Amino acid sequence: MKNRILIILGLLLLIQKTQSQDIKITLGKTDFDNASVLLTNGKTLLGEVQDFKSPSTIEIVGNPFSFTMSATEELEKDLNLNRKQIKFRKSKDDQYQLIPADSIDTVHFFDDELNKNLEFRRLQIVRSINGKINETKRTIFLPVFKKDSINLYGYHLYSSGQYATTIFYLNNPKDNLAVAPYDMRFNEIFSARKKLIERIVSSYKFVSGNCPTFHNWLDKKFYSQTSEINRDDYKKLQKEIKKGKKSFKSKKEKLEFEREKWTEFYIKSFTPAIKQYKELCK
Repeated sequence: MKNRILIILGLLLLIQKTQSQDIKITLGKTDFDNASVLLTNGKTLLGEVQDFKSPSTIEIVGNPFSFTMSATEELEKDLNLNRKQIKFRKSKDDQYQLIPADSIDTVHFFDDELNKNLEFRRLQIVRSINGKINETKRTIFLPVFKKDSINLYGYHLYSSGQYATTIFYLNNPKDNLAVAPYDMRFNEIFSARKKLIERIVSSYKFVSGNCPTFHNWLDKKFYSQTSEINRDDYKKLQKEIKKGKKSFKSKKEKLEFEREKWTEFYIKSFTPAIKQYKELCK
């Protein structure tokens, strides 16, 4: 667990270092994609959406970040995850209409090139500060990484074309709230070890609701029973990804392969807590 904390702190420092660099964003295709839009009133719209596929990655290439913002808050803003509306039409022969974001729960669409279904869900972000959960004014669309008793959402961060890290958010499937356990401001990093563990534990407690036995496990055993992510594993995966990308032709396919491998890698660090939650909170 110690090595995992050190790696995470290093990546947080990298993110905060980007406060002196620019963010390069590609907002996806300009055409429409087949999609289903689940509204908050329970109705589903079938048709096409435009300019919704903000990439689930952002790249740092060199406008300063605000030191008063957390890393994830600034990244959400630059990724356009906090968009206020989307364009929707029933078919290519129809005029599009603007749908307010606050009327949307989830957008599903099929990526023809990757041959896979993708999902974005609109979630209200809360933040863990000093062991307590605080509401924010942030409500954003997040790509799903894995659905489980505790859902995992997030996006990937690249620096100068190289993978840097993956940002995760925790969500209870029963609500539309999400918390990023590794969300920290620059001035918090130097006292980060204690704060980070406290933040992770309080985030799990929040999404797990009223389950004292799981909360007790978090307080007493989470740190010792969560598997480590060390530098050797990290470097091994880097080599595996480099070799595996040679099997794909398009840049998009190679990027998707890389993202999937890093997602799988980091999900392992969330598995022990989610497993305990399912066992202790039946």
